[in-house]
Amino acid sequence: MVAPTQASRRKPVGLALQGGGSWGAYTWGALDALLASRSVAIAQLSGTSAGAINAAIVASALVTGGTAAARATLRAFWTAIADPAADLVASIWRPVDRGVRESIGAWFMTAGLSPYDANPLGVNPLRAAIAAHVDVDALRSPRAPALYVTVTNVRSGLPRVISNDEMSIDALVASACLPQLFHAVEIDGEMYWDGGYSGNPTLWPIIHDGSANDVIVVQLSPDTADEIPRDAAGIRRRVGEIVFNSSLVAEMQAIAAMRAIAARADGPVSVSSLRLHRIGPPRRSLFERGSGLERSRAWLELLFDEGRQSARGFLARHGGDLGVRETLDIAHVFTDAHKPKLRVAANDDFADDGGAAAAALSAAADSRRAPS
Repeated sequence: MVAPTQASRRKPVGLALQGGGSWGAYTWGALDALLASRSVAIAQLSGTSAGAINAAIVASALVTGGTAAARATLRAFWTAIADPAADLVASIWRPVDRGVRESIGAWFMTAGLSPYDANPLGVNPLRAAIAAHVDVDALRSPRAPALYVTVTNVRSGLPRVISNDEMSIDALVASACLPQLFHAVEIDGEMYWDGGYSGNPTLWPIIHDGSANDVIVVQLSPDTADEIPRDAAGIRRRVGEIVFNSSLVAEMQAIAAMRAIAARADGPVSVSSLRLHRIGPPRRSLFERGSGLERSRAWLELLFDEGRQSARGFLARHGGDLGVRETLDIAHVFTDAHKPKLRVAANDDFADDGGAAAAALSAAADSRRAPS
């Protein structure tokens, strides 16, 4: 009898990676720990913005050089985009109150300057960095793990999910295209912005793909606020957290609703057998120290260390749960305890579910859209 190889003993997992600018360095750290682990194998990835770039780097490097190459290429990418001057600027600005710094930054973002005026040539420094670290041909290879990248259609506002066969550098640049900073990116005659506005990250492709029943969400945006923000910078920050978490919350609520239906009938097997887990979000105190626009080497390394520590902690606590049970309580984390009392007399079960069936039907309709 042939003994199982080390690779075959690893548990297959899907990864759903949120975006968030330089907060993606936290995901870099989490991926480094997962790639170094002997207990898990990355079978599929879905990512948005920085999460899409991290996912593409890992997927292509796994084809060309394995886990060691994936870890090395992630480090090379994040080192390449670090701004050496930012460390000096940060040291100069550090004594200044963070609220003042954010207010000045917000002024530049909202002063009426369009990137089409400020940057008429449409230069996007991310493009060269992505092209240098992602092998598109490898992503299109049958040996590559399934990869799903979300972008937002500027005209329709709808998410588009791009998979391996249609993957391109343009798709990755579009997924991280903040419209305040960069020109929209054209793909197949349509213009696209950052995928975080419509799917951050998108879960349904990896649920339907079925390569792994365990899906680990690496979440960057905080669920809750410790206190109600009252200053302008704090309000802007919390609004951004809510907006960029909204699509994830909606998908989690749809999964919970579909499970409620599946428990009473012959529901979708893919949803019933799905086991969700989570790494992150980063600890709240970090959000008081930096932002998603900061690119100093020290900041990126700090986030890397935090992400790696979080992933190692996850594996220590829940490595044995992978393949067995879910560790993310989505009903507690992603649904509000206050349920409306619905006026639906014709079907009491529907009313008791608090609209679960309606949410499930909506999710099912979305899931019928195949990725391009």
